[in-house]
Parts: sequence; C-alpha cells; structure tokens
Amino acid sequence: MAETVPWSVLGLAVAGDIADTTIYTDRYGKKIAFQKSPPKEPPSPAQINQRNRFRLAQRAWMELSDESASDWERLVQAASLVMTGQNLYISVALRGNLTTLATLERQTGITVVKPPIFV
Repeated sequence: MAETVPWSVLGLAVAGDIADTTIYTDRYGKKIAFQKSPPKEPPSPAQINQRNRFRLAQRAWMELSDESASDWERLVQAASLVMTGQNLYISVALRGNLTTLATLERQTGITVVKPPIFV
C-alpha cells in the first residue's frame, strides 16, 4: 500500500528506487513511497523489442550535437507543443511520422535533423 513519506524533512529530493522502496511525487507535490514489486513474469519478446527501440531512439538523441538538440527544442517551443524537443524526437523516431515533422517544420520555419526511424 502506498503511503506519504516526509522525505523533505531530511532535505532530500528523492525519486525512483531506493533499496526495496519506490518513491515518486504525486500531482499534489506529495512524496509517495511503496514497496517495490518485481514483475511476475519475464518480459515478452514484444516488450524486449519495444524497449530496445526506445533505447536506440534515446541513444540517437544523446548523440545529437548541442546545436541540433537546440533546434528541436526551438521547434517545439515555436509550435507551442506540450512536450520537449527530446519527446518529439523520440516520438518521430519510434512512429516514423515524418509527415507530421514536415508539417511542424513548415509551420515554424525551423528545420531539424531527421531522426533515424526505429519502426
């Protein structure tokens, strides 16, 4: 069962797994902690494939130059999207939706380096 923990009393800004506990901040700003529960079954081949696709897309983002990454951030801001440039980059890489990207580039006048497609 989840419970609110006063982690801020310790002066810590914690999130993630600590020992056997998972901690996150809920939408009201409270820290929630609960005991980690391991998966009941190993990942399926489809889950492994999806995780590998995401890993490759993230790696491609990390390999962008600072200038190219900034272009993606400027594109997102100019288009008033509720996401980061990294989110858009990974979405395009995983979905292969270059048509949407072309539309955003045309609307904003900002051209970005196309991500590799991991479909």
